[in-house]
Amino acid sequence: MKILKKLISCVIFVISISVIPAKAGIHLISNVHAADFSAHGYYRIRFEYTHDLDLQRPNAGIVPGDPENDSNDRFGTIAFGQQRFRFLPNLKVNDHISFHGGIDLLDNILFGQSKVNTLAISNPITGTVALPEANGPLGVIGTNGGDVVGGGGGNINVRQVYVDLITSGGKFRLGRQPSHWGLGILTNDGMAKEGDFGDTYDRVLYAAGVDLKNGDRLNFALAYDFAFEATRDPSIAGLDTGVESNWQDVSQGGLALLYQGHNYQIGLMGALRFRDGNDGGTTTTATFIDTLDADGDGDTSDGIELPAGVDGDTLLYVFDLYAEANFKKNYRLAFEGVYIGGKIAPGVAIDAIILDDPAQSGITNPLDSPIQLPLDGVQNDVQIFLAAAEFDAEWDFGGEVHMQAGYASGDGAPLSSKITQVGFRPDYDVALMMFDVPLGTSPAVRVGGITEQGRKPMSPNYINNAIYGSLEYKHEFDITSGVPWADDFKMGIKGITAYAPANNIDIDFTEITGVSNLPRILNASKWYGFEIDLSAEATFFEFLHWKTVAGAFFPGGLYDIKNDELTRSTAGIIDPILFDNADIAFAFKTTLFFEF
Repeated sequence: MKILKKLISCVIFVISISVIPAKAGIHLISNVHAADFSAHGYYRIRFEYTHDLDLQRPNAGIVPGDPENDSNDRFGTIAFGQQRFRFLPNLKVNDHISFHGGIDLLDNILFGQSKVNTLAISNPITGTVALPEANGPLGVIGTNGGDVVGGGGGNINVRQVYVDLITSGGKFRLGRQPSHWGLGILTNDGMAKEGDFGDTYDRVLYAAGVDLKNGDRLNFALAYDFAFEATRDPSIAGLDTGVESNWQDVSQGGLALLYQGHNYQIGLMGALRFRDGNDGGTTTTATFIDTLDADGDGDTSDGIELPAGVDGDTLLYVFDLYAEANFKKNYRLAFEGVYIGGKIAPGVAIDAIILDDPAQSGITNPLDSPIQLPLDGVQNDVQIFLAAAEFDAEWDFGGEVHMQAGYASGDGAPLSSKITQVGFRPDYDVALMMFDVPLGTSPAVRVGGITEQGRKPMSPNYINNAIYGSLEYKHEFDITSGVPWADDFKMGIKGITAYAPANNIDIDFTEITGVSNLPRILNASKWYGFEIDLSAEATFFEFLHWKTVAGAFFPGGLYDIKNDELTRSTAGIIDPILFDNADIAFAFKTTLFFEF
C-alpha cells in the first residue's frame, strides 16, 4: 500500500551537521578588532503567479454524484506577493569573543496576511500530515516567532543566536546556528537569494584547521546537536504533571573533515542520531472507527481521535561525501553523495476512512482502524541514498552553462520493514515548478459513492523519489551604455526533466484491507514530465538584484492514474476510481532583492 509514500519519505529528518562551510572551509580569525559592531542582510519582495498547479482543467462528471465538485479541477490561478526583511547583526567584543544573530521580520508573509507558517508535509491521499516531533523533527525552518500582527506582537522570527569563542587551539561556536554542508541536499541553511526555509540547530561546535606545507589546508570539526528536547524547565513550567525522561530527547553528533587544495576541496561528514524511545508507546493521535461508541453519541460508524503511532528507539547514521573542483579558470564540477542507515520508529498513523454517510449504510468499512508504522515491532530499518552533481562553465564572450543532475531513492513498498525514501532539503531547487511547488491531483477515493480521500498533490515541494537532470544556458549583455546604473544583465533558458524510481501512487486496497477483489490504482508511468523556464536578471545600483522567471510544465504519465487490475470489482465497497489525465501548468515569479 503506497498511500504513506510522502509521509514516510519525510519521517526521518536527514541528520545535519553543517560543521564546515564547504565553499570556504574554516579559517580562524587571527587579526580582529575589539568592540566592533556590524550588520548585513537583505529585504526581499517577491511576486508569484501560477496557473493549474493541480494539472487539471474543468471536466464535469469525472466524479459523478459528488455534490461539492464533480470534476478534479481543484483550483486555477494562484497569485500573491510576499516579503522578508532579514537582519544579521555581529558584535565583536574582543579578539576572542563575538556574537552573531539572525532575525527575520515578516518572514515570507504574504501581502495582506500576518501569520508565519512552517513547511507542510503533503501525502497524496490523506493531505497534510503532522509528524511526531521526537521521531521526525525537521529542524527550525520558519517556525512561529512572536505574535501575529493581529495580536499586537508583530511578525519577528529569531532564527539564530550564537557566540564564537576563538582560541589558539580552534574555534568554539555555541547556540542556535545555521546548518549547511556541501551542495545543501542534506542540510541547507537557506541563505541563497531565493531561500525560503533554512536549517538551524541548537548546537555545540568545535572547528579548527591546519595549514600544510604545500599551501593546502585540512579542516576539522566536531558538533553535538540538541535536535528535540522532551523534558521542561521546572522553574518555569512547574511540576504539576509528569515530566518526560531525558532519554526521550533526540540528540545527534557529527564529525567532519574537509581537505582544501588550491583548486579543489573534498570532505566527508559522518553523523549519528539517537533516541531511547518509549518502546510500544504512542507518538500521535489518529481517527479510529468508534465501533464501541466510546464517545457516547450513539453512533458506531463515526470516528474518534485516540492515541496511535508506535514508538521505539532511533539509531541513525549518515555518511555525506562532498567534492568540488575548479579547473581551466572557467569550469566548476561539484558532487555530493549521502547514505543514511540504521533504525527508526516512525510513529506514524493514518486516519481510518469513516463511512457515516446515509448512502454508505450497510457497507463494511474497509479501513476500520488507522494504519500504523512500524507494522511489526517498534522499529523500521532505514536505507536511503541521495546524490547530486553540478557543472558550471563561464566564458569571456558572456555565455555560461549550468547543469544539475541527481538521485533521491524511492520506496516501492512503503509498508515493508525498510524505509528507503527521503527528500532533499526544500531550499535546494532545480526548477520554477518541478520539486519547488506541489503538483498534480491524486485520484478521488470513493467508498459507497462518496468521495472520502484523494485530490491532493502527487509530488511535493522538494526533490523526492526522483532521478532528475537540468540544463541551463545564460548570456550576459552589456547594457550600461543605455542604462548606466545596471550591471550583470543576463537572459537564460532552462530545461528540466525527471523520472521516478518508484510509483508515487500505488494503492492496492486488497492488500491494505484484506477484502478480496478490490481495485489497485497506480501511476500510468514513472516520468514526471518536462519543464522549460525562461529567465532575465540584473543588478541595479550595486545592491539591488532583480530576477524574473517564467515557465511551463508539461506533465508526464506519473500524474496520470490507471487501474492496474480491471477485473477486480466488489460492488458497494470501493467504486472504480475515476481520474482526469494531467494538463499543462504555467508559472511566473519576479524577485527584488535589496542587499545591505
